[in-house]
Amino acid sequence: MNRDKFDRVSQAWLNGELSDEEFQEFQEALRENPGFRREFIRLANLDSGLRDLAMVEEEEPEAVAFSTPRTAKAGFIALAASLALLILAVGILWQRSGREILVDAAPKTTGVAVITAEAGAVWEKEEGQVLETGVPLEPGALRLREGLAQIEFFGGASISLSGPAEIELVTRDKAILNQGRLKANVPPAARGFEIRTGDVLLEDLGTTFGLAADGDAKAELIVFDGEVVATGIDGKPLSLTDGESASFEAGVTKRQPASSVGAFAGIEEVFAGSGNRDELRYANWKEASLELRQDPRLIAYYDFENLTPISRRLRNRAVSGSELDGGIVGARVAEGRWAGKTALDFRLEGDRVRFQIPGKFEGLTIFAWVRIDALDRNLNSLFLTDYFDEHEFHWQLSRRGALHFASSPEGPRDIPQHNRRYYSDQFWDPGKSGQWFHLATTVSMGVGGVQHYVNGEPVGFSGGTQMHKALDHLRIGEADLGNWSDTLWPDVAIRTLNGRIDEFAIFQAPLTSDEIRAIYENGKP
Repeated sequence: MNRDKFDRVSQAWLNGELSDEEFQEFQEALRENPGFRREFIRLANLDSGLRDLAMVEEEEPEAVAFSTPRTAKAGFIALAASLALLILAVGILWQRSGREILVDAAPKTTGVAVITAEAGAVWEKEEGQVLETGVPLEPGALRLREGLAQIEFFGGASISLSGPAEIELVTRDKAILNQGRLKANVPPAARGFEIRTGDVLLEDLGTTFGLAADGDAKAELIVFDGEVVATGIDGKPLSLTDGESASFEAGVTKRQPASSVGAFAGIEEVFAGSGNRDELRYANWKEASLELRQDPRLIAYYDFENLTPISRRLRNRAVSGSELDGGIVGARVAEGRWAGKTALDFRLEGDRVRFQIPGKFEGLTIFAWVRIDALDRNLNSLFLTDYFDEHEFHWQLSRRGALHFASSPEGPRDIPQHNRRYYSDQFWDPGKSGQWFHLATTVSMGVGGVQHYVNGEPVGFSGGTQMHKALDHLRIGEADLGNWSDTLWPDVAIRTLNGRIDEFAIFQAPLTSDEIRAIYENGKP
């Protein structure tokens, strides 16, 4: 973040006008740049002073004059109360509207990484060295005598280290492997992460790779995906991509068959060995979610991650972008399928997420992770278009515990004559209240193209109407998740969902049974 942008974002934060994305970038800038911290403290001090000044003016309006323009002063005064406790000497962690910002006169830690999981890890510690999960790691050597450890660098890269091993942490994006085996995962945001082993420097260009060093200037590398550039003592870079391998000896790099390299423990083994199955499942889903959002068939994808009590926007993570973000109305942030994962809770008559999704679709898949607490309406909303106009559809749950998909090829003018309805077999009863279900429906055009799925498995039909008639395309337009905004008739009962939704996606094609099952397996709690 440059200085001009920092000044603009600082003022926006003080005025309460930052978006969630800008806030995250702002917080990172404060952590990394001492100059920005000092400048923000100056602005905060000014804000606090204006707060005090405003109080004096209220008590003695003619006793004080100040040259700051009233428009600027009004913006500062709005947040002055929350800034009055700012302590310049040591800094404080301070919360405003559910968001936290760290403002301090000097960095609180010089850590560059953190241990996030261990499995049978036995460390050889130096005097005063603290090697515990969640504690920032200072630059220096780590010696793992046995077991596995997951280390995440503050620059974004992560490594799974297998003992016995010795690694030296240099910076938030640099390390030296002297001995042992590691598997590194470097997302695009951490591209440029460097590891040196012996006299060979490895620069990762956003990938996953395994590295083994024997402690005697010999090492082996295998690239699982992406690209790694290895530079030895001759200064010539050697590029290795998906599935390629190399050996290093005395600073000399040489390609070799990948089959010669042994196995590398990854995050799965670390978390599995740590005994925390939920953390492992959550981590696996996150990885699968990143891959899923790149599917070109996606119309929109919502992972429900990182919601806060003040979140009023449900982010579309698909490549279609923010134009398809949903607006959260009433629904409350709650715990999702795993501890630490967020979801939305729907319960009151006004609870919903509003969407505007244009387009004409000649195929469809719609899925959601849903916790059903009760089915207390005749029909309970999952995803309903507003008006049920021509070719729009409704996706909901019946009181008896079945999935219900309906489309209106000719609009509401003669629903009994033209409305296609497809009811699944019953899958839910009150004894399953509070359980999470993966619900999906696929639609292909023509006759007989609708299929319901529950927890990755196809379910049969218990009935419907006009199922023998063809569907030729579908539309969405204005729609609600978890409710129905504009019912067709004034006396139609409300259809608010009584439960939670954790993940939601719409594809412009019918996925296969194997694809639905894989999505369920990757996301099941």
